Amino acid sequence: MGAIVERNGTVFAARRNADRSAGGLWEFPGGKVEAGETPEAALRREIQEELNVDVAVGSFVDRSLSDVGSVQIELSCYTAEFESDDPVSSSDHDAMQWIPISELASLEWAPGDVPLIEVLPERLAALRRQVEGA
Repeated sequence: MGAIVERNGTVFAARRNADRSAGGLWEFPGGKVEAGETPEAALRREIQEELNVDVAVGSFVDRSLSDVGSVQIELSCYTAEFESDDPVSSSDHDAMQWIPISELASLEWAPGDVPLIEVLPERLAALRRQVEGA
């Protein structure tokens, strides 16, 4: 699960700690769904654990599959919104920043997030059109 937190044409991204898998690479924060959890509940829990902030989970954005070595990673991303102040520290990341959507491809992303980078601008635009048309 990954959280796509968008604000003013930017999205929130975090760089994995060097001692973790995909260390030094950027990602959309989130994590794995545990037994008995809905994807939305898992995303809220993971963001609370990693970033110590609460999020409101919104619409499904995209699902991708990526081969990383002999493992296939499935990443489902949802829009999310921080419910209070932005995170100031992370248990899993050594850097966090707001990245202009147009500059996402300039970062080195974790393999599971790479497929989303290409489609994210259009997916977010489509979600905005849905909300405006509703």
